[in-house]
Formats: sequence, structure tokens, C-alpha cells
Amino acid sequence: MTHDKGFCPLPSPMPTPRLLLLPLLFTLLTLSTARAALTNITIDDTDLSYFTWTEDAGESPAPTIPWAAISPGTPCLYCSAQPQTSDIENKTWHDGTNNSAGSFTFQGSAVYLYGIDLDNPANISFTMDGAAAGFHYYSGSEQFVFRSLFFSATNLALGSVNHTVSWVLHATKTNGTTGLFDYAVITVDGTRTNASNSAGLPSSTSSSVPSTKSKSKSNAGPIAGGVVGGLALIAAIVLIVVFLRRRRRRSVAPGATAEGRKPRRPTDVQPFMEQVASPASAAPGSVGEKMLDVAWMSPAANTTAPIATESTINLSSVPASVPTTHPSPPSALSASASAPTHTDADALTTAPTTTTSARERELEERLAQLEAQVQQHLPPPYIPPPSPRE
Repeated sequence: MTHDKGFCPLPSPMPTPRLLLLPLLFTLLTLSTARAALTNITIDDTDLSYFTWTEDAGESPAPTIPWAAISPGTPCLYCSAQPQTSDIENKTWHDGTNNSAGSFTFQGSAVYLYGIDLDNPANISFTMDGAAAGFHYYSGSEQFVFRSLFFSATNLALGSVNHTVSWVLHATKTNGTTGLFDYAVITVDGTRTNASNSAGLPSSTSSSVPSTKSKSKSNAGPIAGGVVGGLALIAAIVLIVVFLRRRRRRSVAPGATAEGRKPRRPTDVQPFMEQVASPASAAPGSVGEKMLDVAWMSPAANTTAPIATESTINLSSVPASVPTTHPSPPSALSASASAPTHTDADALTTAPTTTTSARERELEERLAQLEAQVQQHLPPPYIPPPSPRE
């Protein structure tokens, strides 16, 4: 008899957590390299390679003195605004009035223009590369606010691309006409600083963007958000992979087949199911009919059987094990050799052999002898005592 052997395919190798961390490390190194390549440099208002201080040719009347370049060595005695120089970058600034104009040309990915806010200032309008880019107007009540952000632009094209920020001062309804510009900060590619210097742009001291009361855009936010999002995504992937591996180990037990059933061993042989024919369907003269006849046979019907003379029942003559009343099913080899075309039902209904019939007759005789002995040893019938005479 052949048996099917279950086959459980080996699970595909899953990446270990260390391997999953490699893309994360590569991403962090890439971001760190990109972050290290970008640097902020500060440009003072006196650097005319970047700044241009003029008057607006399209406005009338033109200012008498377009811009006043103020420094510790060249103070402005006629200027209405006299801030403390200790809080000003490099202690220099440009003081403009109504219709004063200026521009700042640079190469980089971001630009920040800082100045000094004052009470009742001018309204400053800005353009970025020729397109309108908003305005700046201080509506507070403080006399001076140092390092105030006037304008910012980010996510600009890097490389050998010149960007220009232009501005014009306009008088307000409250006759505010003054604007004080201090310095600018640009974000550039550190590897191209030397190339920019060779193109005529002077190098400046590297510095970080100072904090101001005005809101400014920066690349730090998007970079930090991308890093945090990448970390969260990778952590979620690692957790899902670990969960699926544990679930698969629990669902597939050792030695189980792909269908979840334990493979059958070659030594496991399923026995034949014993089919017992009912007395009604048994053939005449079969074992079932003979046993019923013996069990319900009356003592008068057994008078022909020899009766033992012993006073006690000799149980030693009874076989230790009584053979089954049903013929054992033939083996597969004998069935195939004697009658290859017979089915299992034919094998079950085959007539008993000669040895089985002899044992049945011997058993019937012994049972008849036992019943006769029991009848001889029955107590006499009960006779009630005579009633006492009254």
C-alpha cells in the first residue's frame, strides 16, 4: 500500500532588520551630504557686488538723496532715524526715503533680506526676478526692531543662475517714508563657492540665518519632515514584516504540509472497517442465524445433545478466547491471488472456511452442554408450607 507523503515548501528567506536598515542609513547619509553641501553666507549692505542702491526712475519726484550709507565713520546727521549701532550687522546700514529703490543679485537657492523696522516707516514693495513678490510694512509701535526680516524667497534654482530681488520705498498715508536696510543672507552650494568667486562674486563669512520676529521660510522644515516621514515609513515596514513572520511561524507548525495536515507516515496503516451484517440480511445457515438459534433454544430442543454427569461446571474445557462470530476479512494479497475481480463487498460476504465452521459447531455443542447442566441443577419448585390449623 502506498501512502502520500506531505511536502511543506520552505518559506522564502525574509530580510533581516539589519538589512532593512541599510536603505535608511543610505537616505540619512544622502540627506546629510546634501545638507552639508548647502551653506548660508551673510552679505553686508556695503558689498556693492551684490547690492545696488538707486532711485526709482519711474517715480516722481526723485529723492534728493536716494540712499544714505551710514557707518561709524560716516554718520547721517540729517537722517531722522538714529538707531543704536551695537545691534546692527557690521554697524552699517542704508537709509532710504520715498521713491528710493534698490536691488540684490545673487546665485543660490534662497535669499533673506533684513533691515531695521521703525515707527511710521515706508511701505516697501518687492519683486523677484521681475515678478511682484509682495511688500513689507511695519505696523508696530516700537521705536526700532533690529534684524527684522523684510523679504525671503526659497526653493530657487541652484547653479550658475542669477536671481535678482528689487524693491522700492513708497510713502504711506501717515507720511511714512523711511526704510532701513541692514544685510542679506543667501543659501548657496558650498562646492560652488570658489566658482562663484571666480565669476566676480566675492566670498563672505559663512553664518546661520539669525532669528527675527518676522516669519521666514527655510529648507530645514521640509528636510526634517522628509527624514521623519522616511523613518516612520521604514519603522512601519519593519513592524509589518516582523508581524507577518511571527504569524506565519505560528500558522505553519513543524512537519505540517502545505494544506495544514500532518503527513502520514509509512507505518500508519488504517484498518479495514468491520461491516457486520444484520440478522435479517444474513443468509440461512450463517453464523448470525446459528447463534440466535442457540441463544433462544429451549431445554426440550436440546435433549438430543449429550449431558455431562459432573455436578459442577468445568470451565477449563471452555476455550480461553472465543473466536469472533464473523469471519475475518481476507487480506489484500489473498484476495488479489484468489479472486482479482472481486470487490471488498464480495470479500466480506465470502462463506466461512472449514476451520471456522468446525469451531462454531464445537462452540454450539459446549453451549448446549452448559444449558443442560444448568437445567439439572435448578432448585426444586417452591412448595408453600401447609397453613396451621386453627
